[in-house]
This record gives sequence, structure tokens and C-alpha cells, in this order.
Amino acid sequence: MNENKDIKNNEEIKKEKIVENKEAMKKMSIFIAILIVIGSCFGLYWLAYGRKYVETENAYVNSSQNVVTSQVAGRIKGVFVENTQEVEKGQLIAVIDDTDYKIALENAGADLGKAVRVYSNLFSNVGQVEDEIISRESQLRKARTDFSMDESSYKAGLISKLQYETSKNNLQMAIASLNQSKKILANAKIQVESSSIYNHPDVQKAIAAYKNAYVNLMRTKVYAPESGKVVKKSVFLGQQVNPSQELLTIINLKNIWVDANLKETHMRKIKVGDFVKLKSDVNEKIYRGYIQGISAGTGSALSLIPAQNATGNWIKIVQRIPVRIVFDEKSLNENGSVPIGSSMIVKIDVDKINKSIIPYKKEESTLYKIDETKMNEEIDKIIKSNIGK
Repeated sequence: MNENKDIKNNEEIKKEKIVENKEAMKKMSIFIAILIVIGSCFGLYWLAYGRKYVETENAYVNSSQNVVTSQVAGRIKGVFVENTQEVEKGQLIAVIDDTDYKIALENAGADLGKAVRVYSNLFSNVGQVEDEIISRESQLRKARTDFSMDESSYKAGLISKLQYETSKNNLQMAIASLNQSKKILANAKIQVESSSIYNHPDVQKAIAAYKNAYVNLMRTKVYAPESGKVVKKSVFLGQQVNPSQELLTIINLKNIWVDANLKETHMRKIKVGDFVKLKSDVNEKIYRGYIQGISAGTGSALSLIPAQNATGNWIKIVQRIPVRIVFDEKSLNENGSVPIGSSMIVKIDVDKINKSIIPYKKEESTLYKIDETKMNEEIDKIIKSNIGK
């Protein structure tokens, strides 16, 4: 009886194990099937969609930071902007006390007038020397006549040798004086004939000094070189500033781009002109853009202190290569600008490319050009009022 019971129990245990094994196999099969489905879906996703894109969160908004500096030294007597304020290109943002520069301009004008008068005297010097030559010629004729008479008298024994030698010396002195005056006249004519008033060295030097004083006076007014927002303002009323001292910075948020740092293993797919979707962390809006350029070096190579890999404990690290992405202007106008330094999620479509050339924007300003027409008019006025005097 006991043996039959044990046999029966063993058979039941075997049946339970078989059932458990079947259930385990079933679960394993389901798990493997799920993995296959997931793998297939991922594979299909990668083939149909994923392989077309390169994505990174290591991307930040950037822009030109226009640092406004002082061009002359002086004390600030007017400041018309503040941090976060919007300014327009050409707007007056600060004024430096111009008292000393006005005085310097007046002194330069006086020196120019003096140089013009000295030049004008060259003409009168020519006339004076010509008159002097006429006088010297007359003296020479008299000296020759006297010497001729004294020579005859000396031979006849009527005058002493001393009187004869004196007459002879007077003749030689008259000849030397006339030759000297002729040389002076020739030099004076060369100075007059070889130059006009505008290319005479002394007048040119005075004109250059006047222009320098004029330009320095104009530079006491500081204008915004670009439209944008004011940041890092460090100029205040009464502050003494020096040339090249930073006053503030202006950032043009309409001229921004994204610097995306991509893994070097992804760069084989990246091309200039690739279409890019940009998601801002600031406003979570989606922007459109294009790759404008690829950096010539990795971030580590272009850093202030490049990595030194010629060591025994070198470990390979996947490098990042900066890529410049420009915003589509229409997209930027629709969604609004974002602050520089803010993060972006970048998704590059390596199959969709903008074949048209994406030009780099050129920045230039006419604010630092002086109105030379007005300046030259002032110079002409000074010259005309002093010439011939």
C-alpha cells in the first residue's frame, strides 16, 4: 500500500514539474517574442527614421557681443542707457566731457593759421630778396668804380696802399654779398614754386594736427554700433574713462546662431546645409535651421589649454566637434528670439539638405567715419582767412 502511494506521489510530482516547465518555456517564448518584436520595431524605426537623424542636447545659443569702448580719455557727463534696455544702431548712449577737446581744437586752428601765414610770407620774402639784390648790384657797381679809381691813383702814387687794399676788400665784399642774396632768392623761389599751400610740409603738419583734434572732439560722443540689448554696463556719471576701456556690451538677438557640439563618431553623416530642428529650453518652441559650417578642430584642441595625450595613462574619450547652426529667419520671427547661452535640443536631418548657399552675415558700421567734407570745409575756412596776411 505504502509503495503504491509513493509511486502515485512521484507521478504527480513529475506531472507538476512538466507543467511548470511548460509554463516556464511558454513565458520564455513570450519574453523572447517580445524582445524580437521590440528589436524588429527598433530596427524598422532605425531603418525608416532613426538613421536619418543625429541628436544632441549639447547645444547653446550664441551671438556677436559688440563691446563698446571709449576712444578718448575723459570724465563721463551723460549716460542714456541701462542694462536690458533695447537700443537702436546709431543711438547716443554716453557723452564724455568735451571741454579740453574744444580747447585743443581751437589751439590746432590757431597753429594752422600761423602755418598759413608763414607760408604766405615766403612770397613776400621773394620780393624782399629781389629788392635786396637790386641794392647789392648797385653797391657792387659803386665798389667797382671806386676800386678802379683807387687802383689808378695807387699806381700814380696819389693814395696809400692801405686805401688801395680797403677799396679792393670792399669790392670783394660787394661781390660776396650779391652772390649770397642770389642764393637766398633761389632757395626762396624753390620753396614757393615747388609746393602749394596744401602740400607745404608745415601746413600739412598743422592740417593733420587740426584733423586729430577735430576727430577727438567727435569721439567724445559714444553711439551704439549695433541694434540690440544692453548688457554688462560698467559706465556711470562722473567716471573717468581711458581709451579702449569697456563701457558696455550690446547683443543683437536678431543675429543669433547655435553652437552644437557633436560626437566625432556622428560627423561622417553631417554636411553643411543639413536641415535642423531646434527645441529651446527657454520657451519649448520648435525652430528651423541649417548647418552653416563645421569647426576646424575639436573643442579640446581649441581650448585655452589643449589636452596633452602623449602620456602613459592616456584614455580614449570621444571628442566633440562644434557645428554652427543658423536659424531660419522666418522661424525666428514666428517664435521670437531667445537669450544667448540658453540650451537647445538639436535634431539634424542628414537626408534633408538645403542646397542653396547659406551666406555668413557681414557686420559693418559707418558710425566711426568722420564727416570729412565738413572737416575740410573748416580747414579751408581757416586757410582762406589767414592766407596773404
